[in-house]
Amino acid sequence: MAPTDSRKVVGGICHAEAEAVSRDAKRICGVLISETWLRGAVSEAINHKPDNAKRNTTYILAKCKIGNKEHEKSIPLQSLKACAPEGVPACATAQEAGAMTNENANPPQVDNNNKNGRASAADSPTASTTPPPSGMETPSPPPLGGGGNPTAPPTPAAFANDGRAWFQGDAAHDMNGPTTAKMWSMTCQWTGNEFTEGCDNGLVPKHTELDCFMACFPKTQLNWMVERLNIALSRANKKPTTMGELLKWLGVLLLVTRFEFGNRAELWSNKPRCKHIPASDFGKTGMSRQRFDDMWRFMEWTYQPPERPDDMTSEHHRWRLIQDFVDRVNEHRVNVFSHSEIICVDESISRWHGLGGGWINKGLPHCVGMDGKPEDGCEIQDGCCGKHNILMTLKLVKTPSEEEAARQVPLLFHSGELKLFN
Repeated sequence: MAPTDSRKVVGGICHAEAEAVSRDAKRICGVLISETWLRGAVSEAINHKPDNAKRNTTYILAKCKIGNKEHEKSIPLQSLKACAPEGVPACATAQEAGAMTNENANPPQVDNNNKNGRASAADSPTASTTPPPSGMETPSPPPLGGGGNPTAPPTPAAFANDGRAWFQGDAAHDMNGPTTAKMWSMTCQWTGNEFTEGCDNGLVPKHTELDCFMACFPKTQLNWMVERLNIALSRANKKPTTMGELLKWLGVLLLVTRFEFGNRAELWSNKPRCKHIPASDFGKTGMSRQRFDDMWRFMEWTYQPPERPDDMTSEHHRWRLIQDFVDRVNEHRVNVFSHSEIICVDESISRWHGLGGGWINKGLPHCVGMDGKPEDGCEIQDGCCGKHNILMTLKLVKTPSEEEAARQVPLLFHSGELKLFN
């Protein structure tokens, strides 16, 4: 008697490619995404015959788990395996995961005397028997069975988009071997003062928020914006602007984000909307509403040709509205910022409120949707210093054709610092 195909039995075991289950799997599996198979349980077998087709197509509704989140997906039968492919690791099911030791859910205990925050040797099952160096204490192993109260589980510091728990101190572990501690520093482009560890003792900051903004915002970008703004204002017979007025305009723009309003003109009103909320009265900032609107109307952040050249794609032309600004920020951080030994690389989503789709000339050039993100929009890949949360570099995620063209200007690491090569 032929064995029953477990893929067609409700409750049976099947294995699906991680890419076919969820787009979120790529962020978890990384470069092994094409080799990773997920073990799942069959919920239902569906036979469907498409129009103008001679044969039925069998779809399997299966539940597979990625990280700590379970996904239910309808997958064609031919894309599933009844057993795990040989030589390829398969992810454990929820029952198996409970029986296995979860290193993320139970991180190694950290010795209080270990200044680097690395896992102590006594907590590792493969710990070496080599005695510790002189002057360093080794923590006593926990009591085995029977005696004492059970150890309380650690409290997660945060949760990822897929529900996976993150614990305090994990970033200090030796993921790729030992690293040398390195202090971060940033040199102010205007004064030459250096910002580094200890410049803010937590009680009395040595530098104001304006000092930090002036050190982080590229001088080349400010000068370019003033120059372009004066050209546009002169054509409209408006008063030219200065660097100080542009900084004031940026401050008012940031202040606008702290208020809820229906019409921007309400922000300059000196009459409160209700007796419980005082009037915003933006006139006290020293910038009138008319002047703010004039600068808002003619403000440019990067150069975009008024008419798209014939040899320039529509997507590339639309990215010109922001690409120069991104390049100046990256170049500025390379020149003035030195990161620490801890680097965090992640992605961000800037929500898009306008037209969507790459086929709309006035819309976002490339709209990205992720399972773990509540909104769709522009995806930005960024790298930050893990010690002081300072942005090192950012990159706009574009369509594959534009990404291929962008590889002509690669970002490379050289001598421990991020360098741009044209």
